[in-house]
Amino acid sequence: MAAPTVIDSRKRKPPDGRPERWHLVVLGRDGAVPYLLPVTGEILIGRAEDAHIRIVDPKASRSHARVHVKGEIDPATAGSPGRTLSCEIEDLGSANGTRVRHEPLPSRVRTRLLPGDSIAIGNTVLVLHGADPELEVRRVWAHGYLETRLIEECAGAQERGSQFALVRIHVEGSPPAALVERCLADVLRGGDLLATYGPREYQALLLDSGESGARGLAEAMEAALGAEGIGSRAALACFPVDGTSPQVLLGCASERIFAVGAHAVTATVTATPVGTPIGTGTAGLVTGGGGLVLGAGPMQELFRLARRAAASDTNVLILGETGAGKEVFAETVHRLSPRAAKPFLPLNCAAFSESLVESELFGFERGAFTGATHAKPGLLEAAAGGTLFLDEIGEMPLSVQAKLLRVIETRQVLRIGAVKPQTIDVRFVAATHRDLEEEVEEKRFREDLYFRLNVITLQIPPLRERIDEVEPLARLFLQSLTRRIGRRAPALSPDALGLLRSYAWPGNIRELRNVIERALVLCADDLITPEHLPAEKILCNPWPPRDATQTEPVAVPLVPPAPGPPDRNLKEIERQAILDALQRCHGNQTRAAELLGMPRRTFCKRVRDYELPRPRA
Repeated sequence: MAAPTVIDSRKRKPPDGRPERWHLVVLGRDGAVPYLLPVTGEILIGRAEDAHIRIVDPKASRSHARVHVKGEIDPATAGSPGRTLSCEIEDLGSANGTRVRHEPLPSRVRTRLLPGDSIAIGNTVLVLHGADPELEVRRVWAHGYLETRLIEECAGAQERGSQFALVRIHVEGSPPAALVERCLADVLRGGDLLATYGPREYQALLLDSGESGARGLAEAMEAALGAEGIGSRAALACFPVDGTSPQVLLGCASERIFAVGAHAVTATVTATPVGTPIGTGTAGLVTGGGGLVLGAGPMQELFRLARRAAASDTNVLILGETGAGKEVFAETVHRLSPRAAKPFLPLNCAAFSESLVESELFGFERGAFTGATHAKPGLLEAAAGGTLFLDEIGEMPLSVQAKLLRVIETRQVLRIGAVKPQTIDVRFVAATHRDLEEEVEEKRFREDLYFRLNVITLQIPPLRERIDEVEPLARLFLQSLTRRIGRRAPALSPDALGLLRSYAWPGNIRELRNVIERALVLCADDLITPEHLPAEKILCNPWPPRDATQTEPVAVPLVPPAPGPPDRNLKEIERQAILDALQRCHGNQTRAAELLGMPRRTFCKRVRDYELPRPRA
């Protein structure tokens, strides 16, 4: 049978006021979505993509429950026969059960439903309405809300081991926004999230979706718009394949939407002193629209250390927060080394399961496991003569760490299923946002591997400690993005620059790039002003620039810590910053950690260390 229809709030009731059909309203965290039930038929409810009413809830089973609807002629309406509808619900043996009127349902037994009855499936509630509830078809959310959901979905998906995707849609021309949103909403499934990004720019969060399913939905959205004569293009970023943090996924989707139909940008590798006008001096290392822009003092010294490290084959460990530019520095080390003409191959250790990390690194022989229909060399072989960049090395499983250590010591690699090792010539550069010394103490990272990798360490400071780089980076991003779309780069007004410099940038360079790209989308003329910046972030979360005379790193909140005596130590400042972040996020530890640019595990450890009251669930 056909799926129930998501009703239009403008639909009129019958003239006599009697409901011809009943509606089942799904009350989720993204609002209420009503579904029009058929006169007669069965409705499947669950987490499966082919469910008639799809519920994105970790406690819902794929085929959770079934609603049976039957319409009968009502003889009481003489002359104009109406219908009386009977509605029953049946739990299909779900893992966590179904509750109706707060009572658990027995499995595989039909229970009668009446208008007003509530159905609880996990944290989702469905309500049966006997009249048109006059609710919106689907709410189109603001970009700020989507970012908040993205933070929570990244944390939840890591714990559950699930997948989801972020789709970015660019609409050509100036079609009516209502028509565009209706086309997109008709394609999206129950539980998916649609949000605006800017004029003619949209984003969709596709929950519980693998890459192939998400790609199919993205193509369906383009086709639905095309059927209305609206040109569009879509780009996809998948968790965890393309990234595991909100900034990475947003940046990936943004880069790909601009890269559609554009030529790849070839770049040179040199340092750009702060103050050098972009385009008139030496270019920075540009990768995907980003760049290596060096401020004065520590960053210049860090680049000199990277240049010295590049001259040898010594292993390099790069430390820094997410989005601070670790991969750009890794590629800099490679490009400045004698191996520059050979491959630079990155592997994000956080994006793959244990078995996939192992097969990607070491490769496998034909028949080594089910599905291995042909032999495949791993990255250790493919990077012969070049550099292998192990991003997020702190996420690598312990079993794979032991095998990697042996490869580093023996310079030999053994494919999965092989009996004879092969000699390799590879330089190792690793990076992580984690505190590896703490990981070693907690027995989550091998001490011997840590010492093998930690020959030369490049500690990249966060962007909030490199405020003098904000302006040249912003101009670099503007020029790179406008070059791809054939547009003249707008200028940055002094007020906009002041706000950019006063923000804490918990997402570092990736977040700056996303903000600049959004401002470019919103800016219709040649000047970016404060109104083009995201008010929910930059305008509402000022942070005073760091004192140039300060030498110790400070845990940086998005709001200044409470006033105190001038001799407060760093731990007091950090403790207050954590308290402020928890208060701003209403006790949500995941969002508070993201707000401070701190890994969630480290944040929770700090809460315990400072003996702060644990937030209530």
